[in-house]
Amino acid sequence: MEFRFRKGRDIDLGLAPASTPVVLRAVRSVGLVARDFPGVSFDLRVGEGDLVRRGQVLCVDRLHPDIAFVAGAAGRISQTRHGARRRIEGIEIATEGDEESQFSVEPARTDDAALRALLLRSGAWVAFRSRPFGRVPAPADRPSAIFVTATDTNPLAPVPAVVLAPKLDSFRRGAEVLQRLTDGPVFICQAPGPPLAEPGERLRVARFSGPHPAGLAGTHIHHLWPVSSQRSVWQIGYQDVAAIGDLLAVGRITAERTLSVAGPGVSKPALVRAPLGSDLRDLLGEKRSDRDTSATRLISGSILSGREARFLGRQDLQVTVLKKREEAVPARALLWGLLARLPRAAIGATLPSEGFERVFPLDLLPTPLMRALAVGDVETTERLGGLELLEEDLALLSWRCPSGSDYGALLRHVLDGLDEERAA
Repeated sequence: MEFRFRKGRDIDLGLAPASTPVVLRAVRSVGLVARDFPGVSFDLRVGEGDLVRRGQVLCVDRLHPDIAFVAGAAGRISQTRHGARRRIEGIEIATEGDEESQFSVEPARTDDAALRALLLRSGAWVAFRSRPFGRVPAPADRPSAIFVTATDTNPLAPVPAVVLAPKLDSFRRGAEVLQRLTDGPVFICQAPGPPLAEPGERLRVARFSGPHPAGLAGTHIHHLWPVSSQRSVWQIGYQDVAAIGDLLAVGRITAERTLSVAGPGVSKPALVRAPLGSDLRDLLGEKRSDRDTSATRLISGSILSGREARFLGRQDLQVTVLKKREEAVPARALLWGLLARLPRAAIGATLPSEGFERVFPLDLLPTPLMRALAVGDVETTERLGGLELLEEDLALLSWRCPSGSDYGALLRHVLDGLDEERAA
């Protein structure tokens, strides 16, 4: 299967790291942030000052205690951050030592229940996101299909084929295992080129090309296996699939990911190997004065859908480094301001525009959907296909819209409300 899109928009922010050598980065701290997991309420299993091993359980989901969240590096719990009603918002680890947890994997190689249990207790399970709603799947859920996103058209993103080159055996092992979690197909969605995994009866390779968002899971799912309130799918990133393959081979988690560190705020873009949840400041790898550091903004993820943060987001594979403007501006205005080199409409109300159609390669009606989201019309959003989408799928519409609305945030509000209503 091959899909070629004309609709979309590639954002030029300068040089991406492409095939530069991967640099190992030692980080001083890593963090686990609740915001990365919509619908999850952390229940702590450690306390401040505790020493933890890489792969040790830090907390579980209060609603589904089998879902474990583990340490991305060995060290000492330096802080647990609480929000409203004492809800845990984050856990910070000051890295120290190299102790790691070992998992028994032999039963999981043949028994499907043991495989699920291994993925749950090792923290690998939280790499999955379900559609609709974009939540970590419940332990007993079984999707109608699983999508592996092995292509990326985000600005300055690493090239998956380059990253996977030394990990192809692990990736293929992980892709084979995914078939045991569903009765339906497993789609490997990649750029044109040799297949990253050997196709089979249920393991299918689909090639996607064209401008962004041709590399997003939402685009792939919409054209191959659309979801609805009655049909759910899971998505997972290519490096997480390789990590599952490593786990089954050696019984230890692979907590490191290969990341792109690039943008107008760095002199040399780089591919960096660092732990999940790394402190973004440690990933720059450049000697910087306090003045240099204060003159940049660090975005976990793409400039289109990422957010300013201290720690790397769980699903993010890039750090976008921006130069701060001297005047004080909101973070979102700064991000969009960097795109000013591209034609945009003047600030104003949301209006029907062919421009929305040109950047939206899904068979949905973008303008009515945007209007429904803007007024919080849940019923119309669902009828227009909103359940198929997650925040990143609407990032280009947010950029294009003259109103300045963040349709990803509006969609998240609608999805959370619908999910809570149905769970009640």
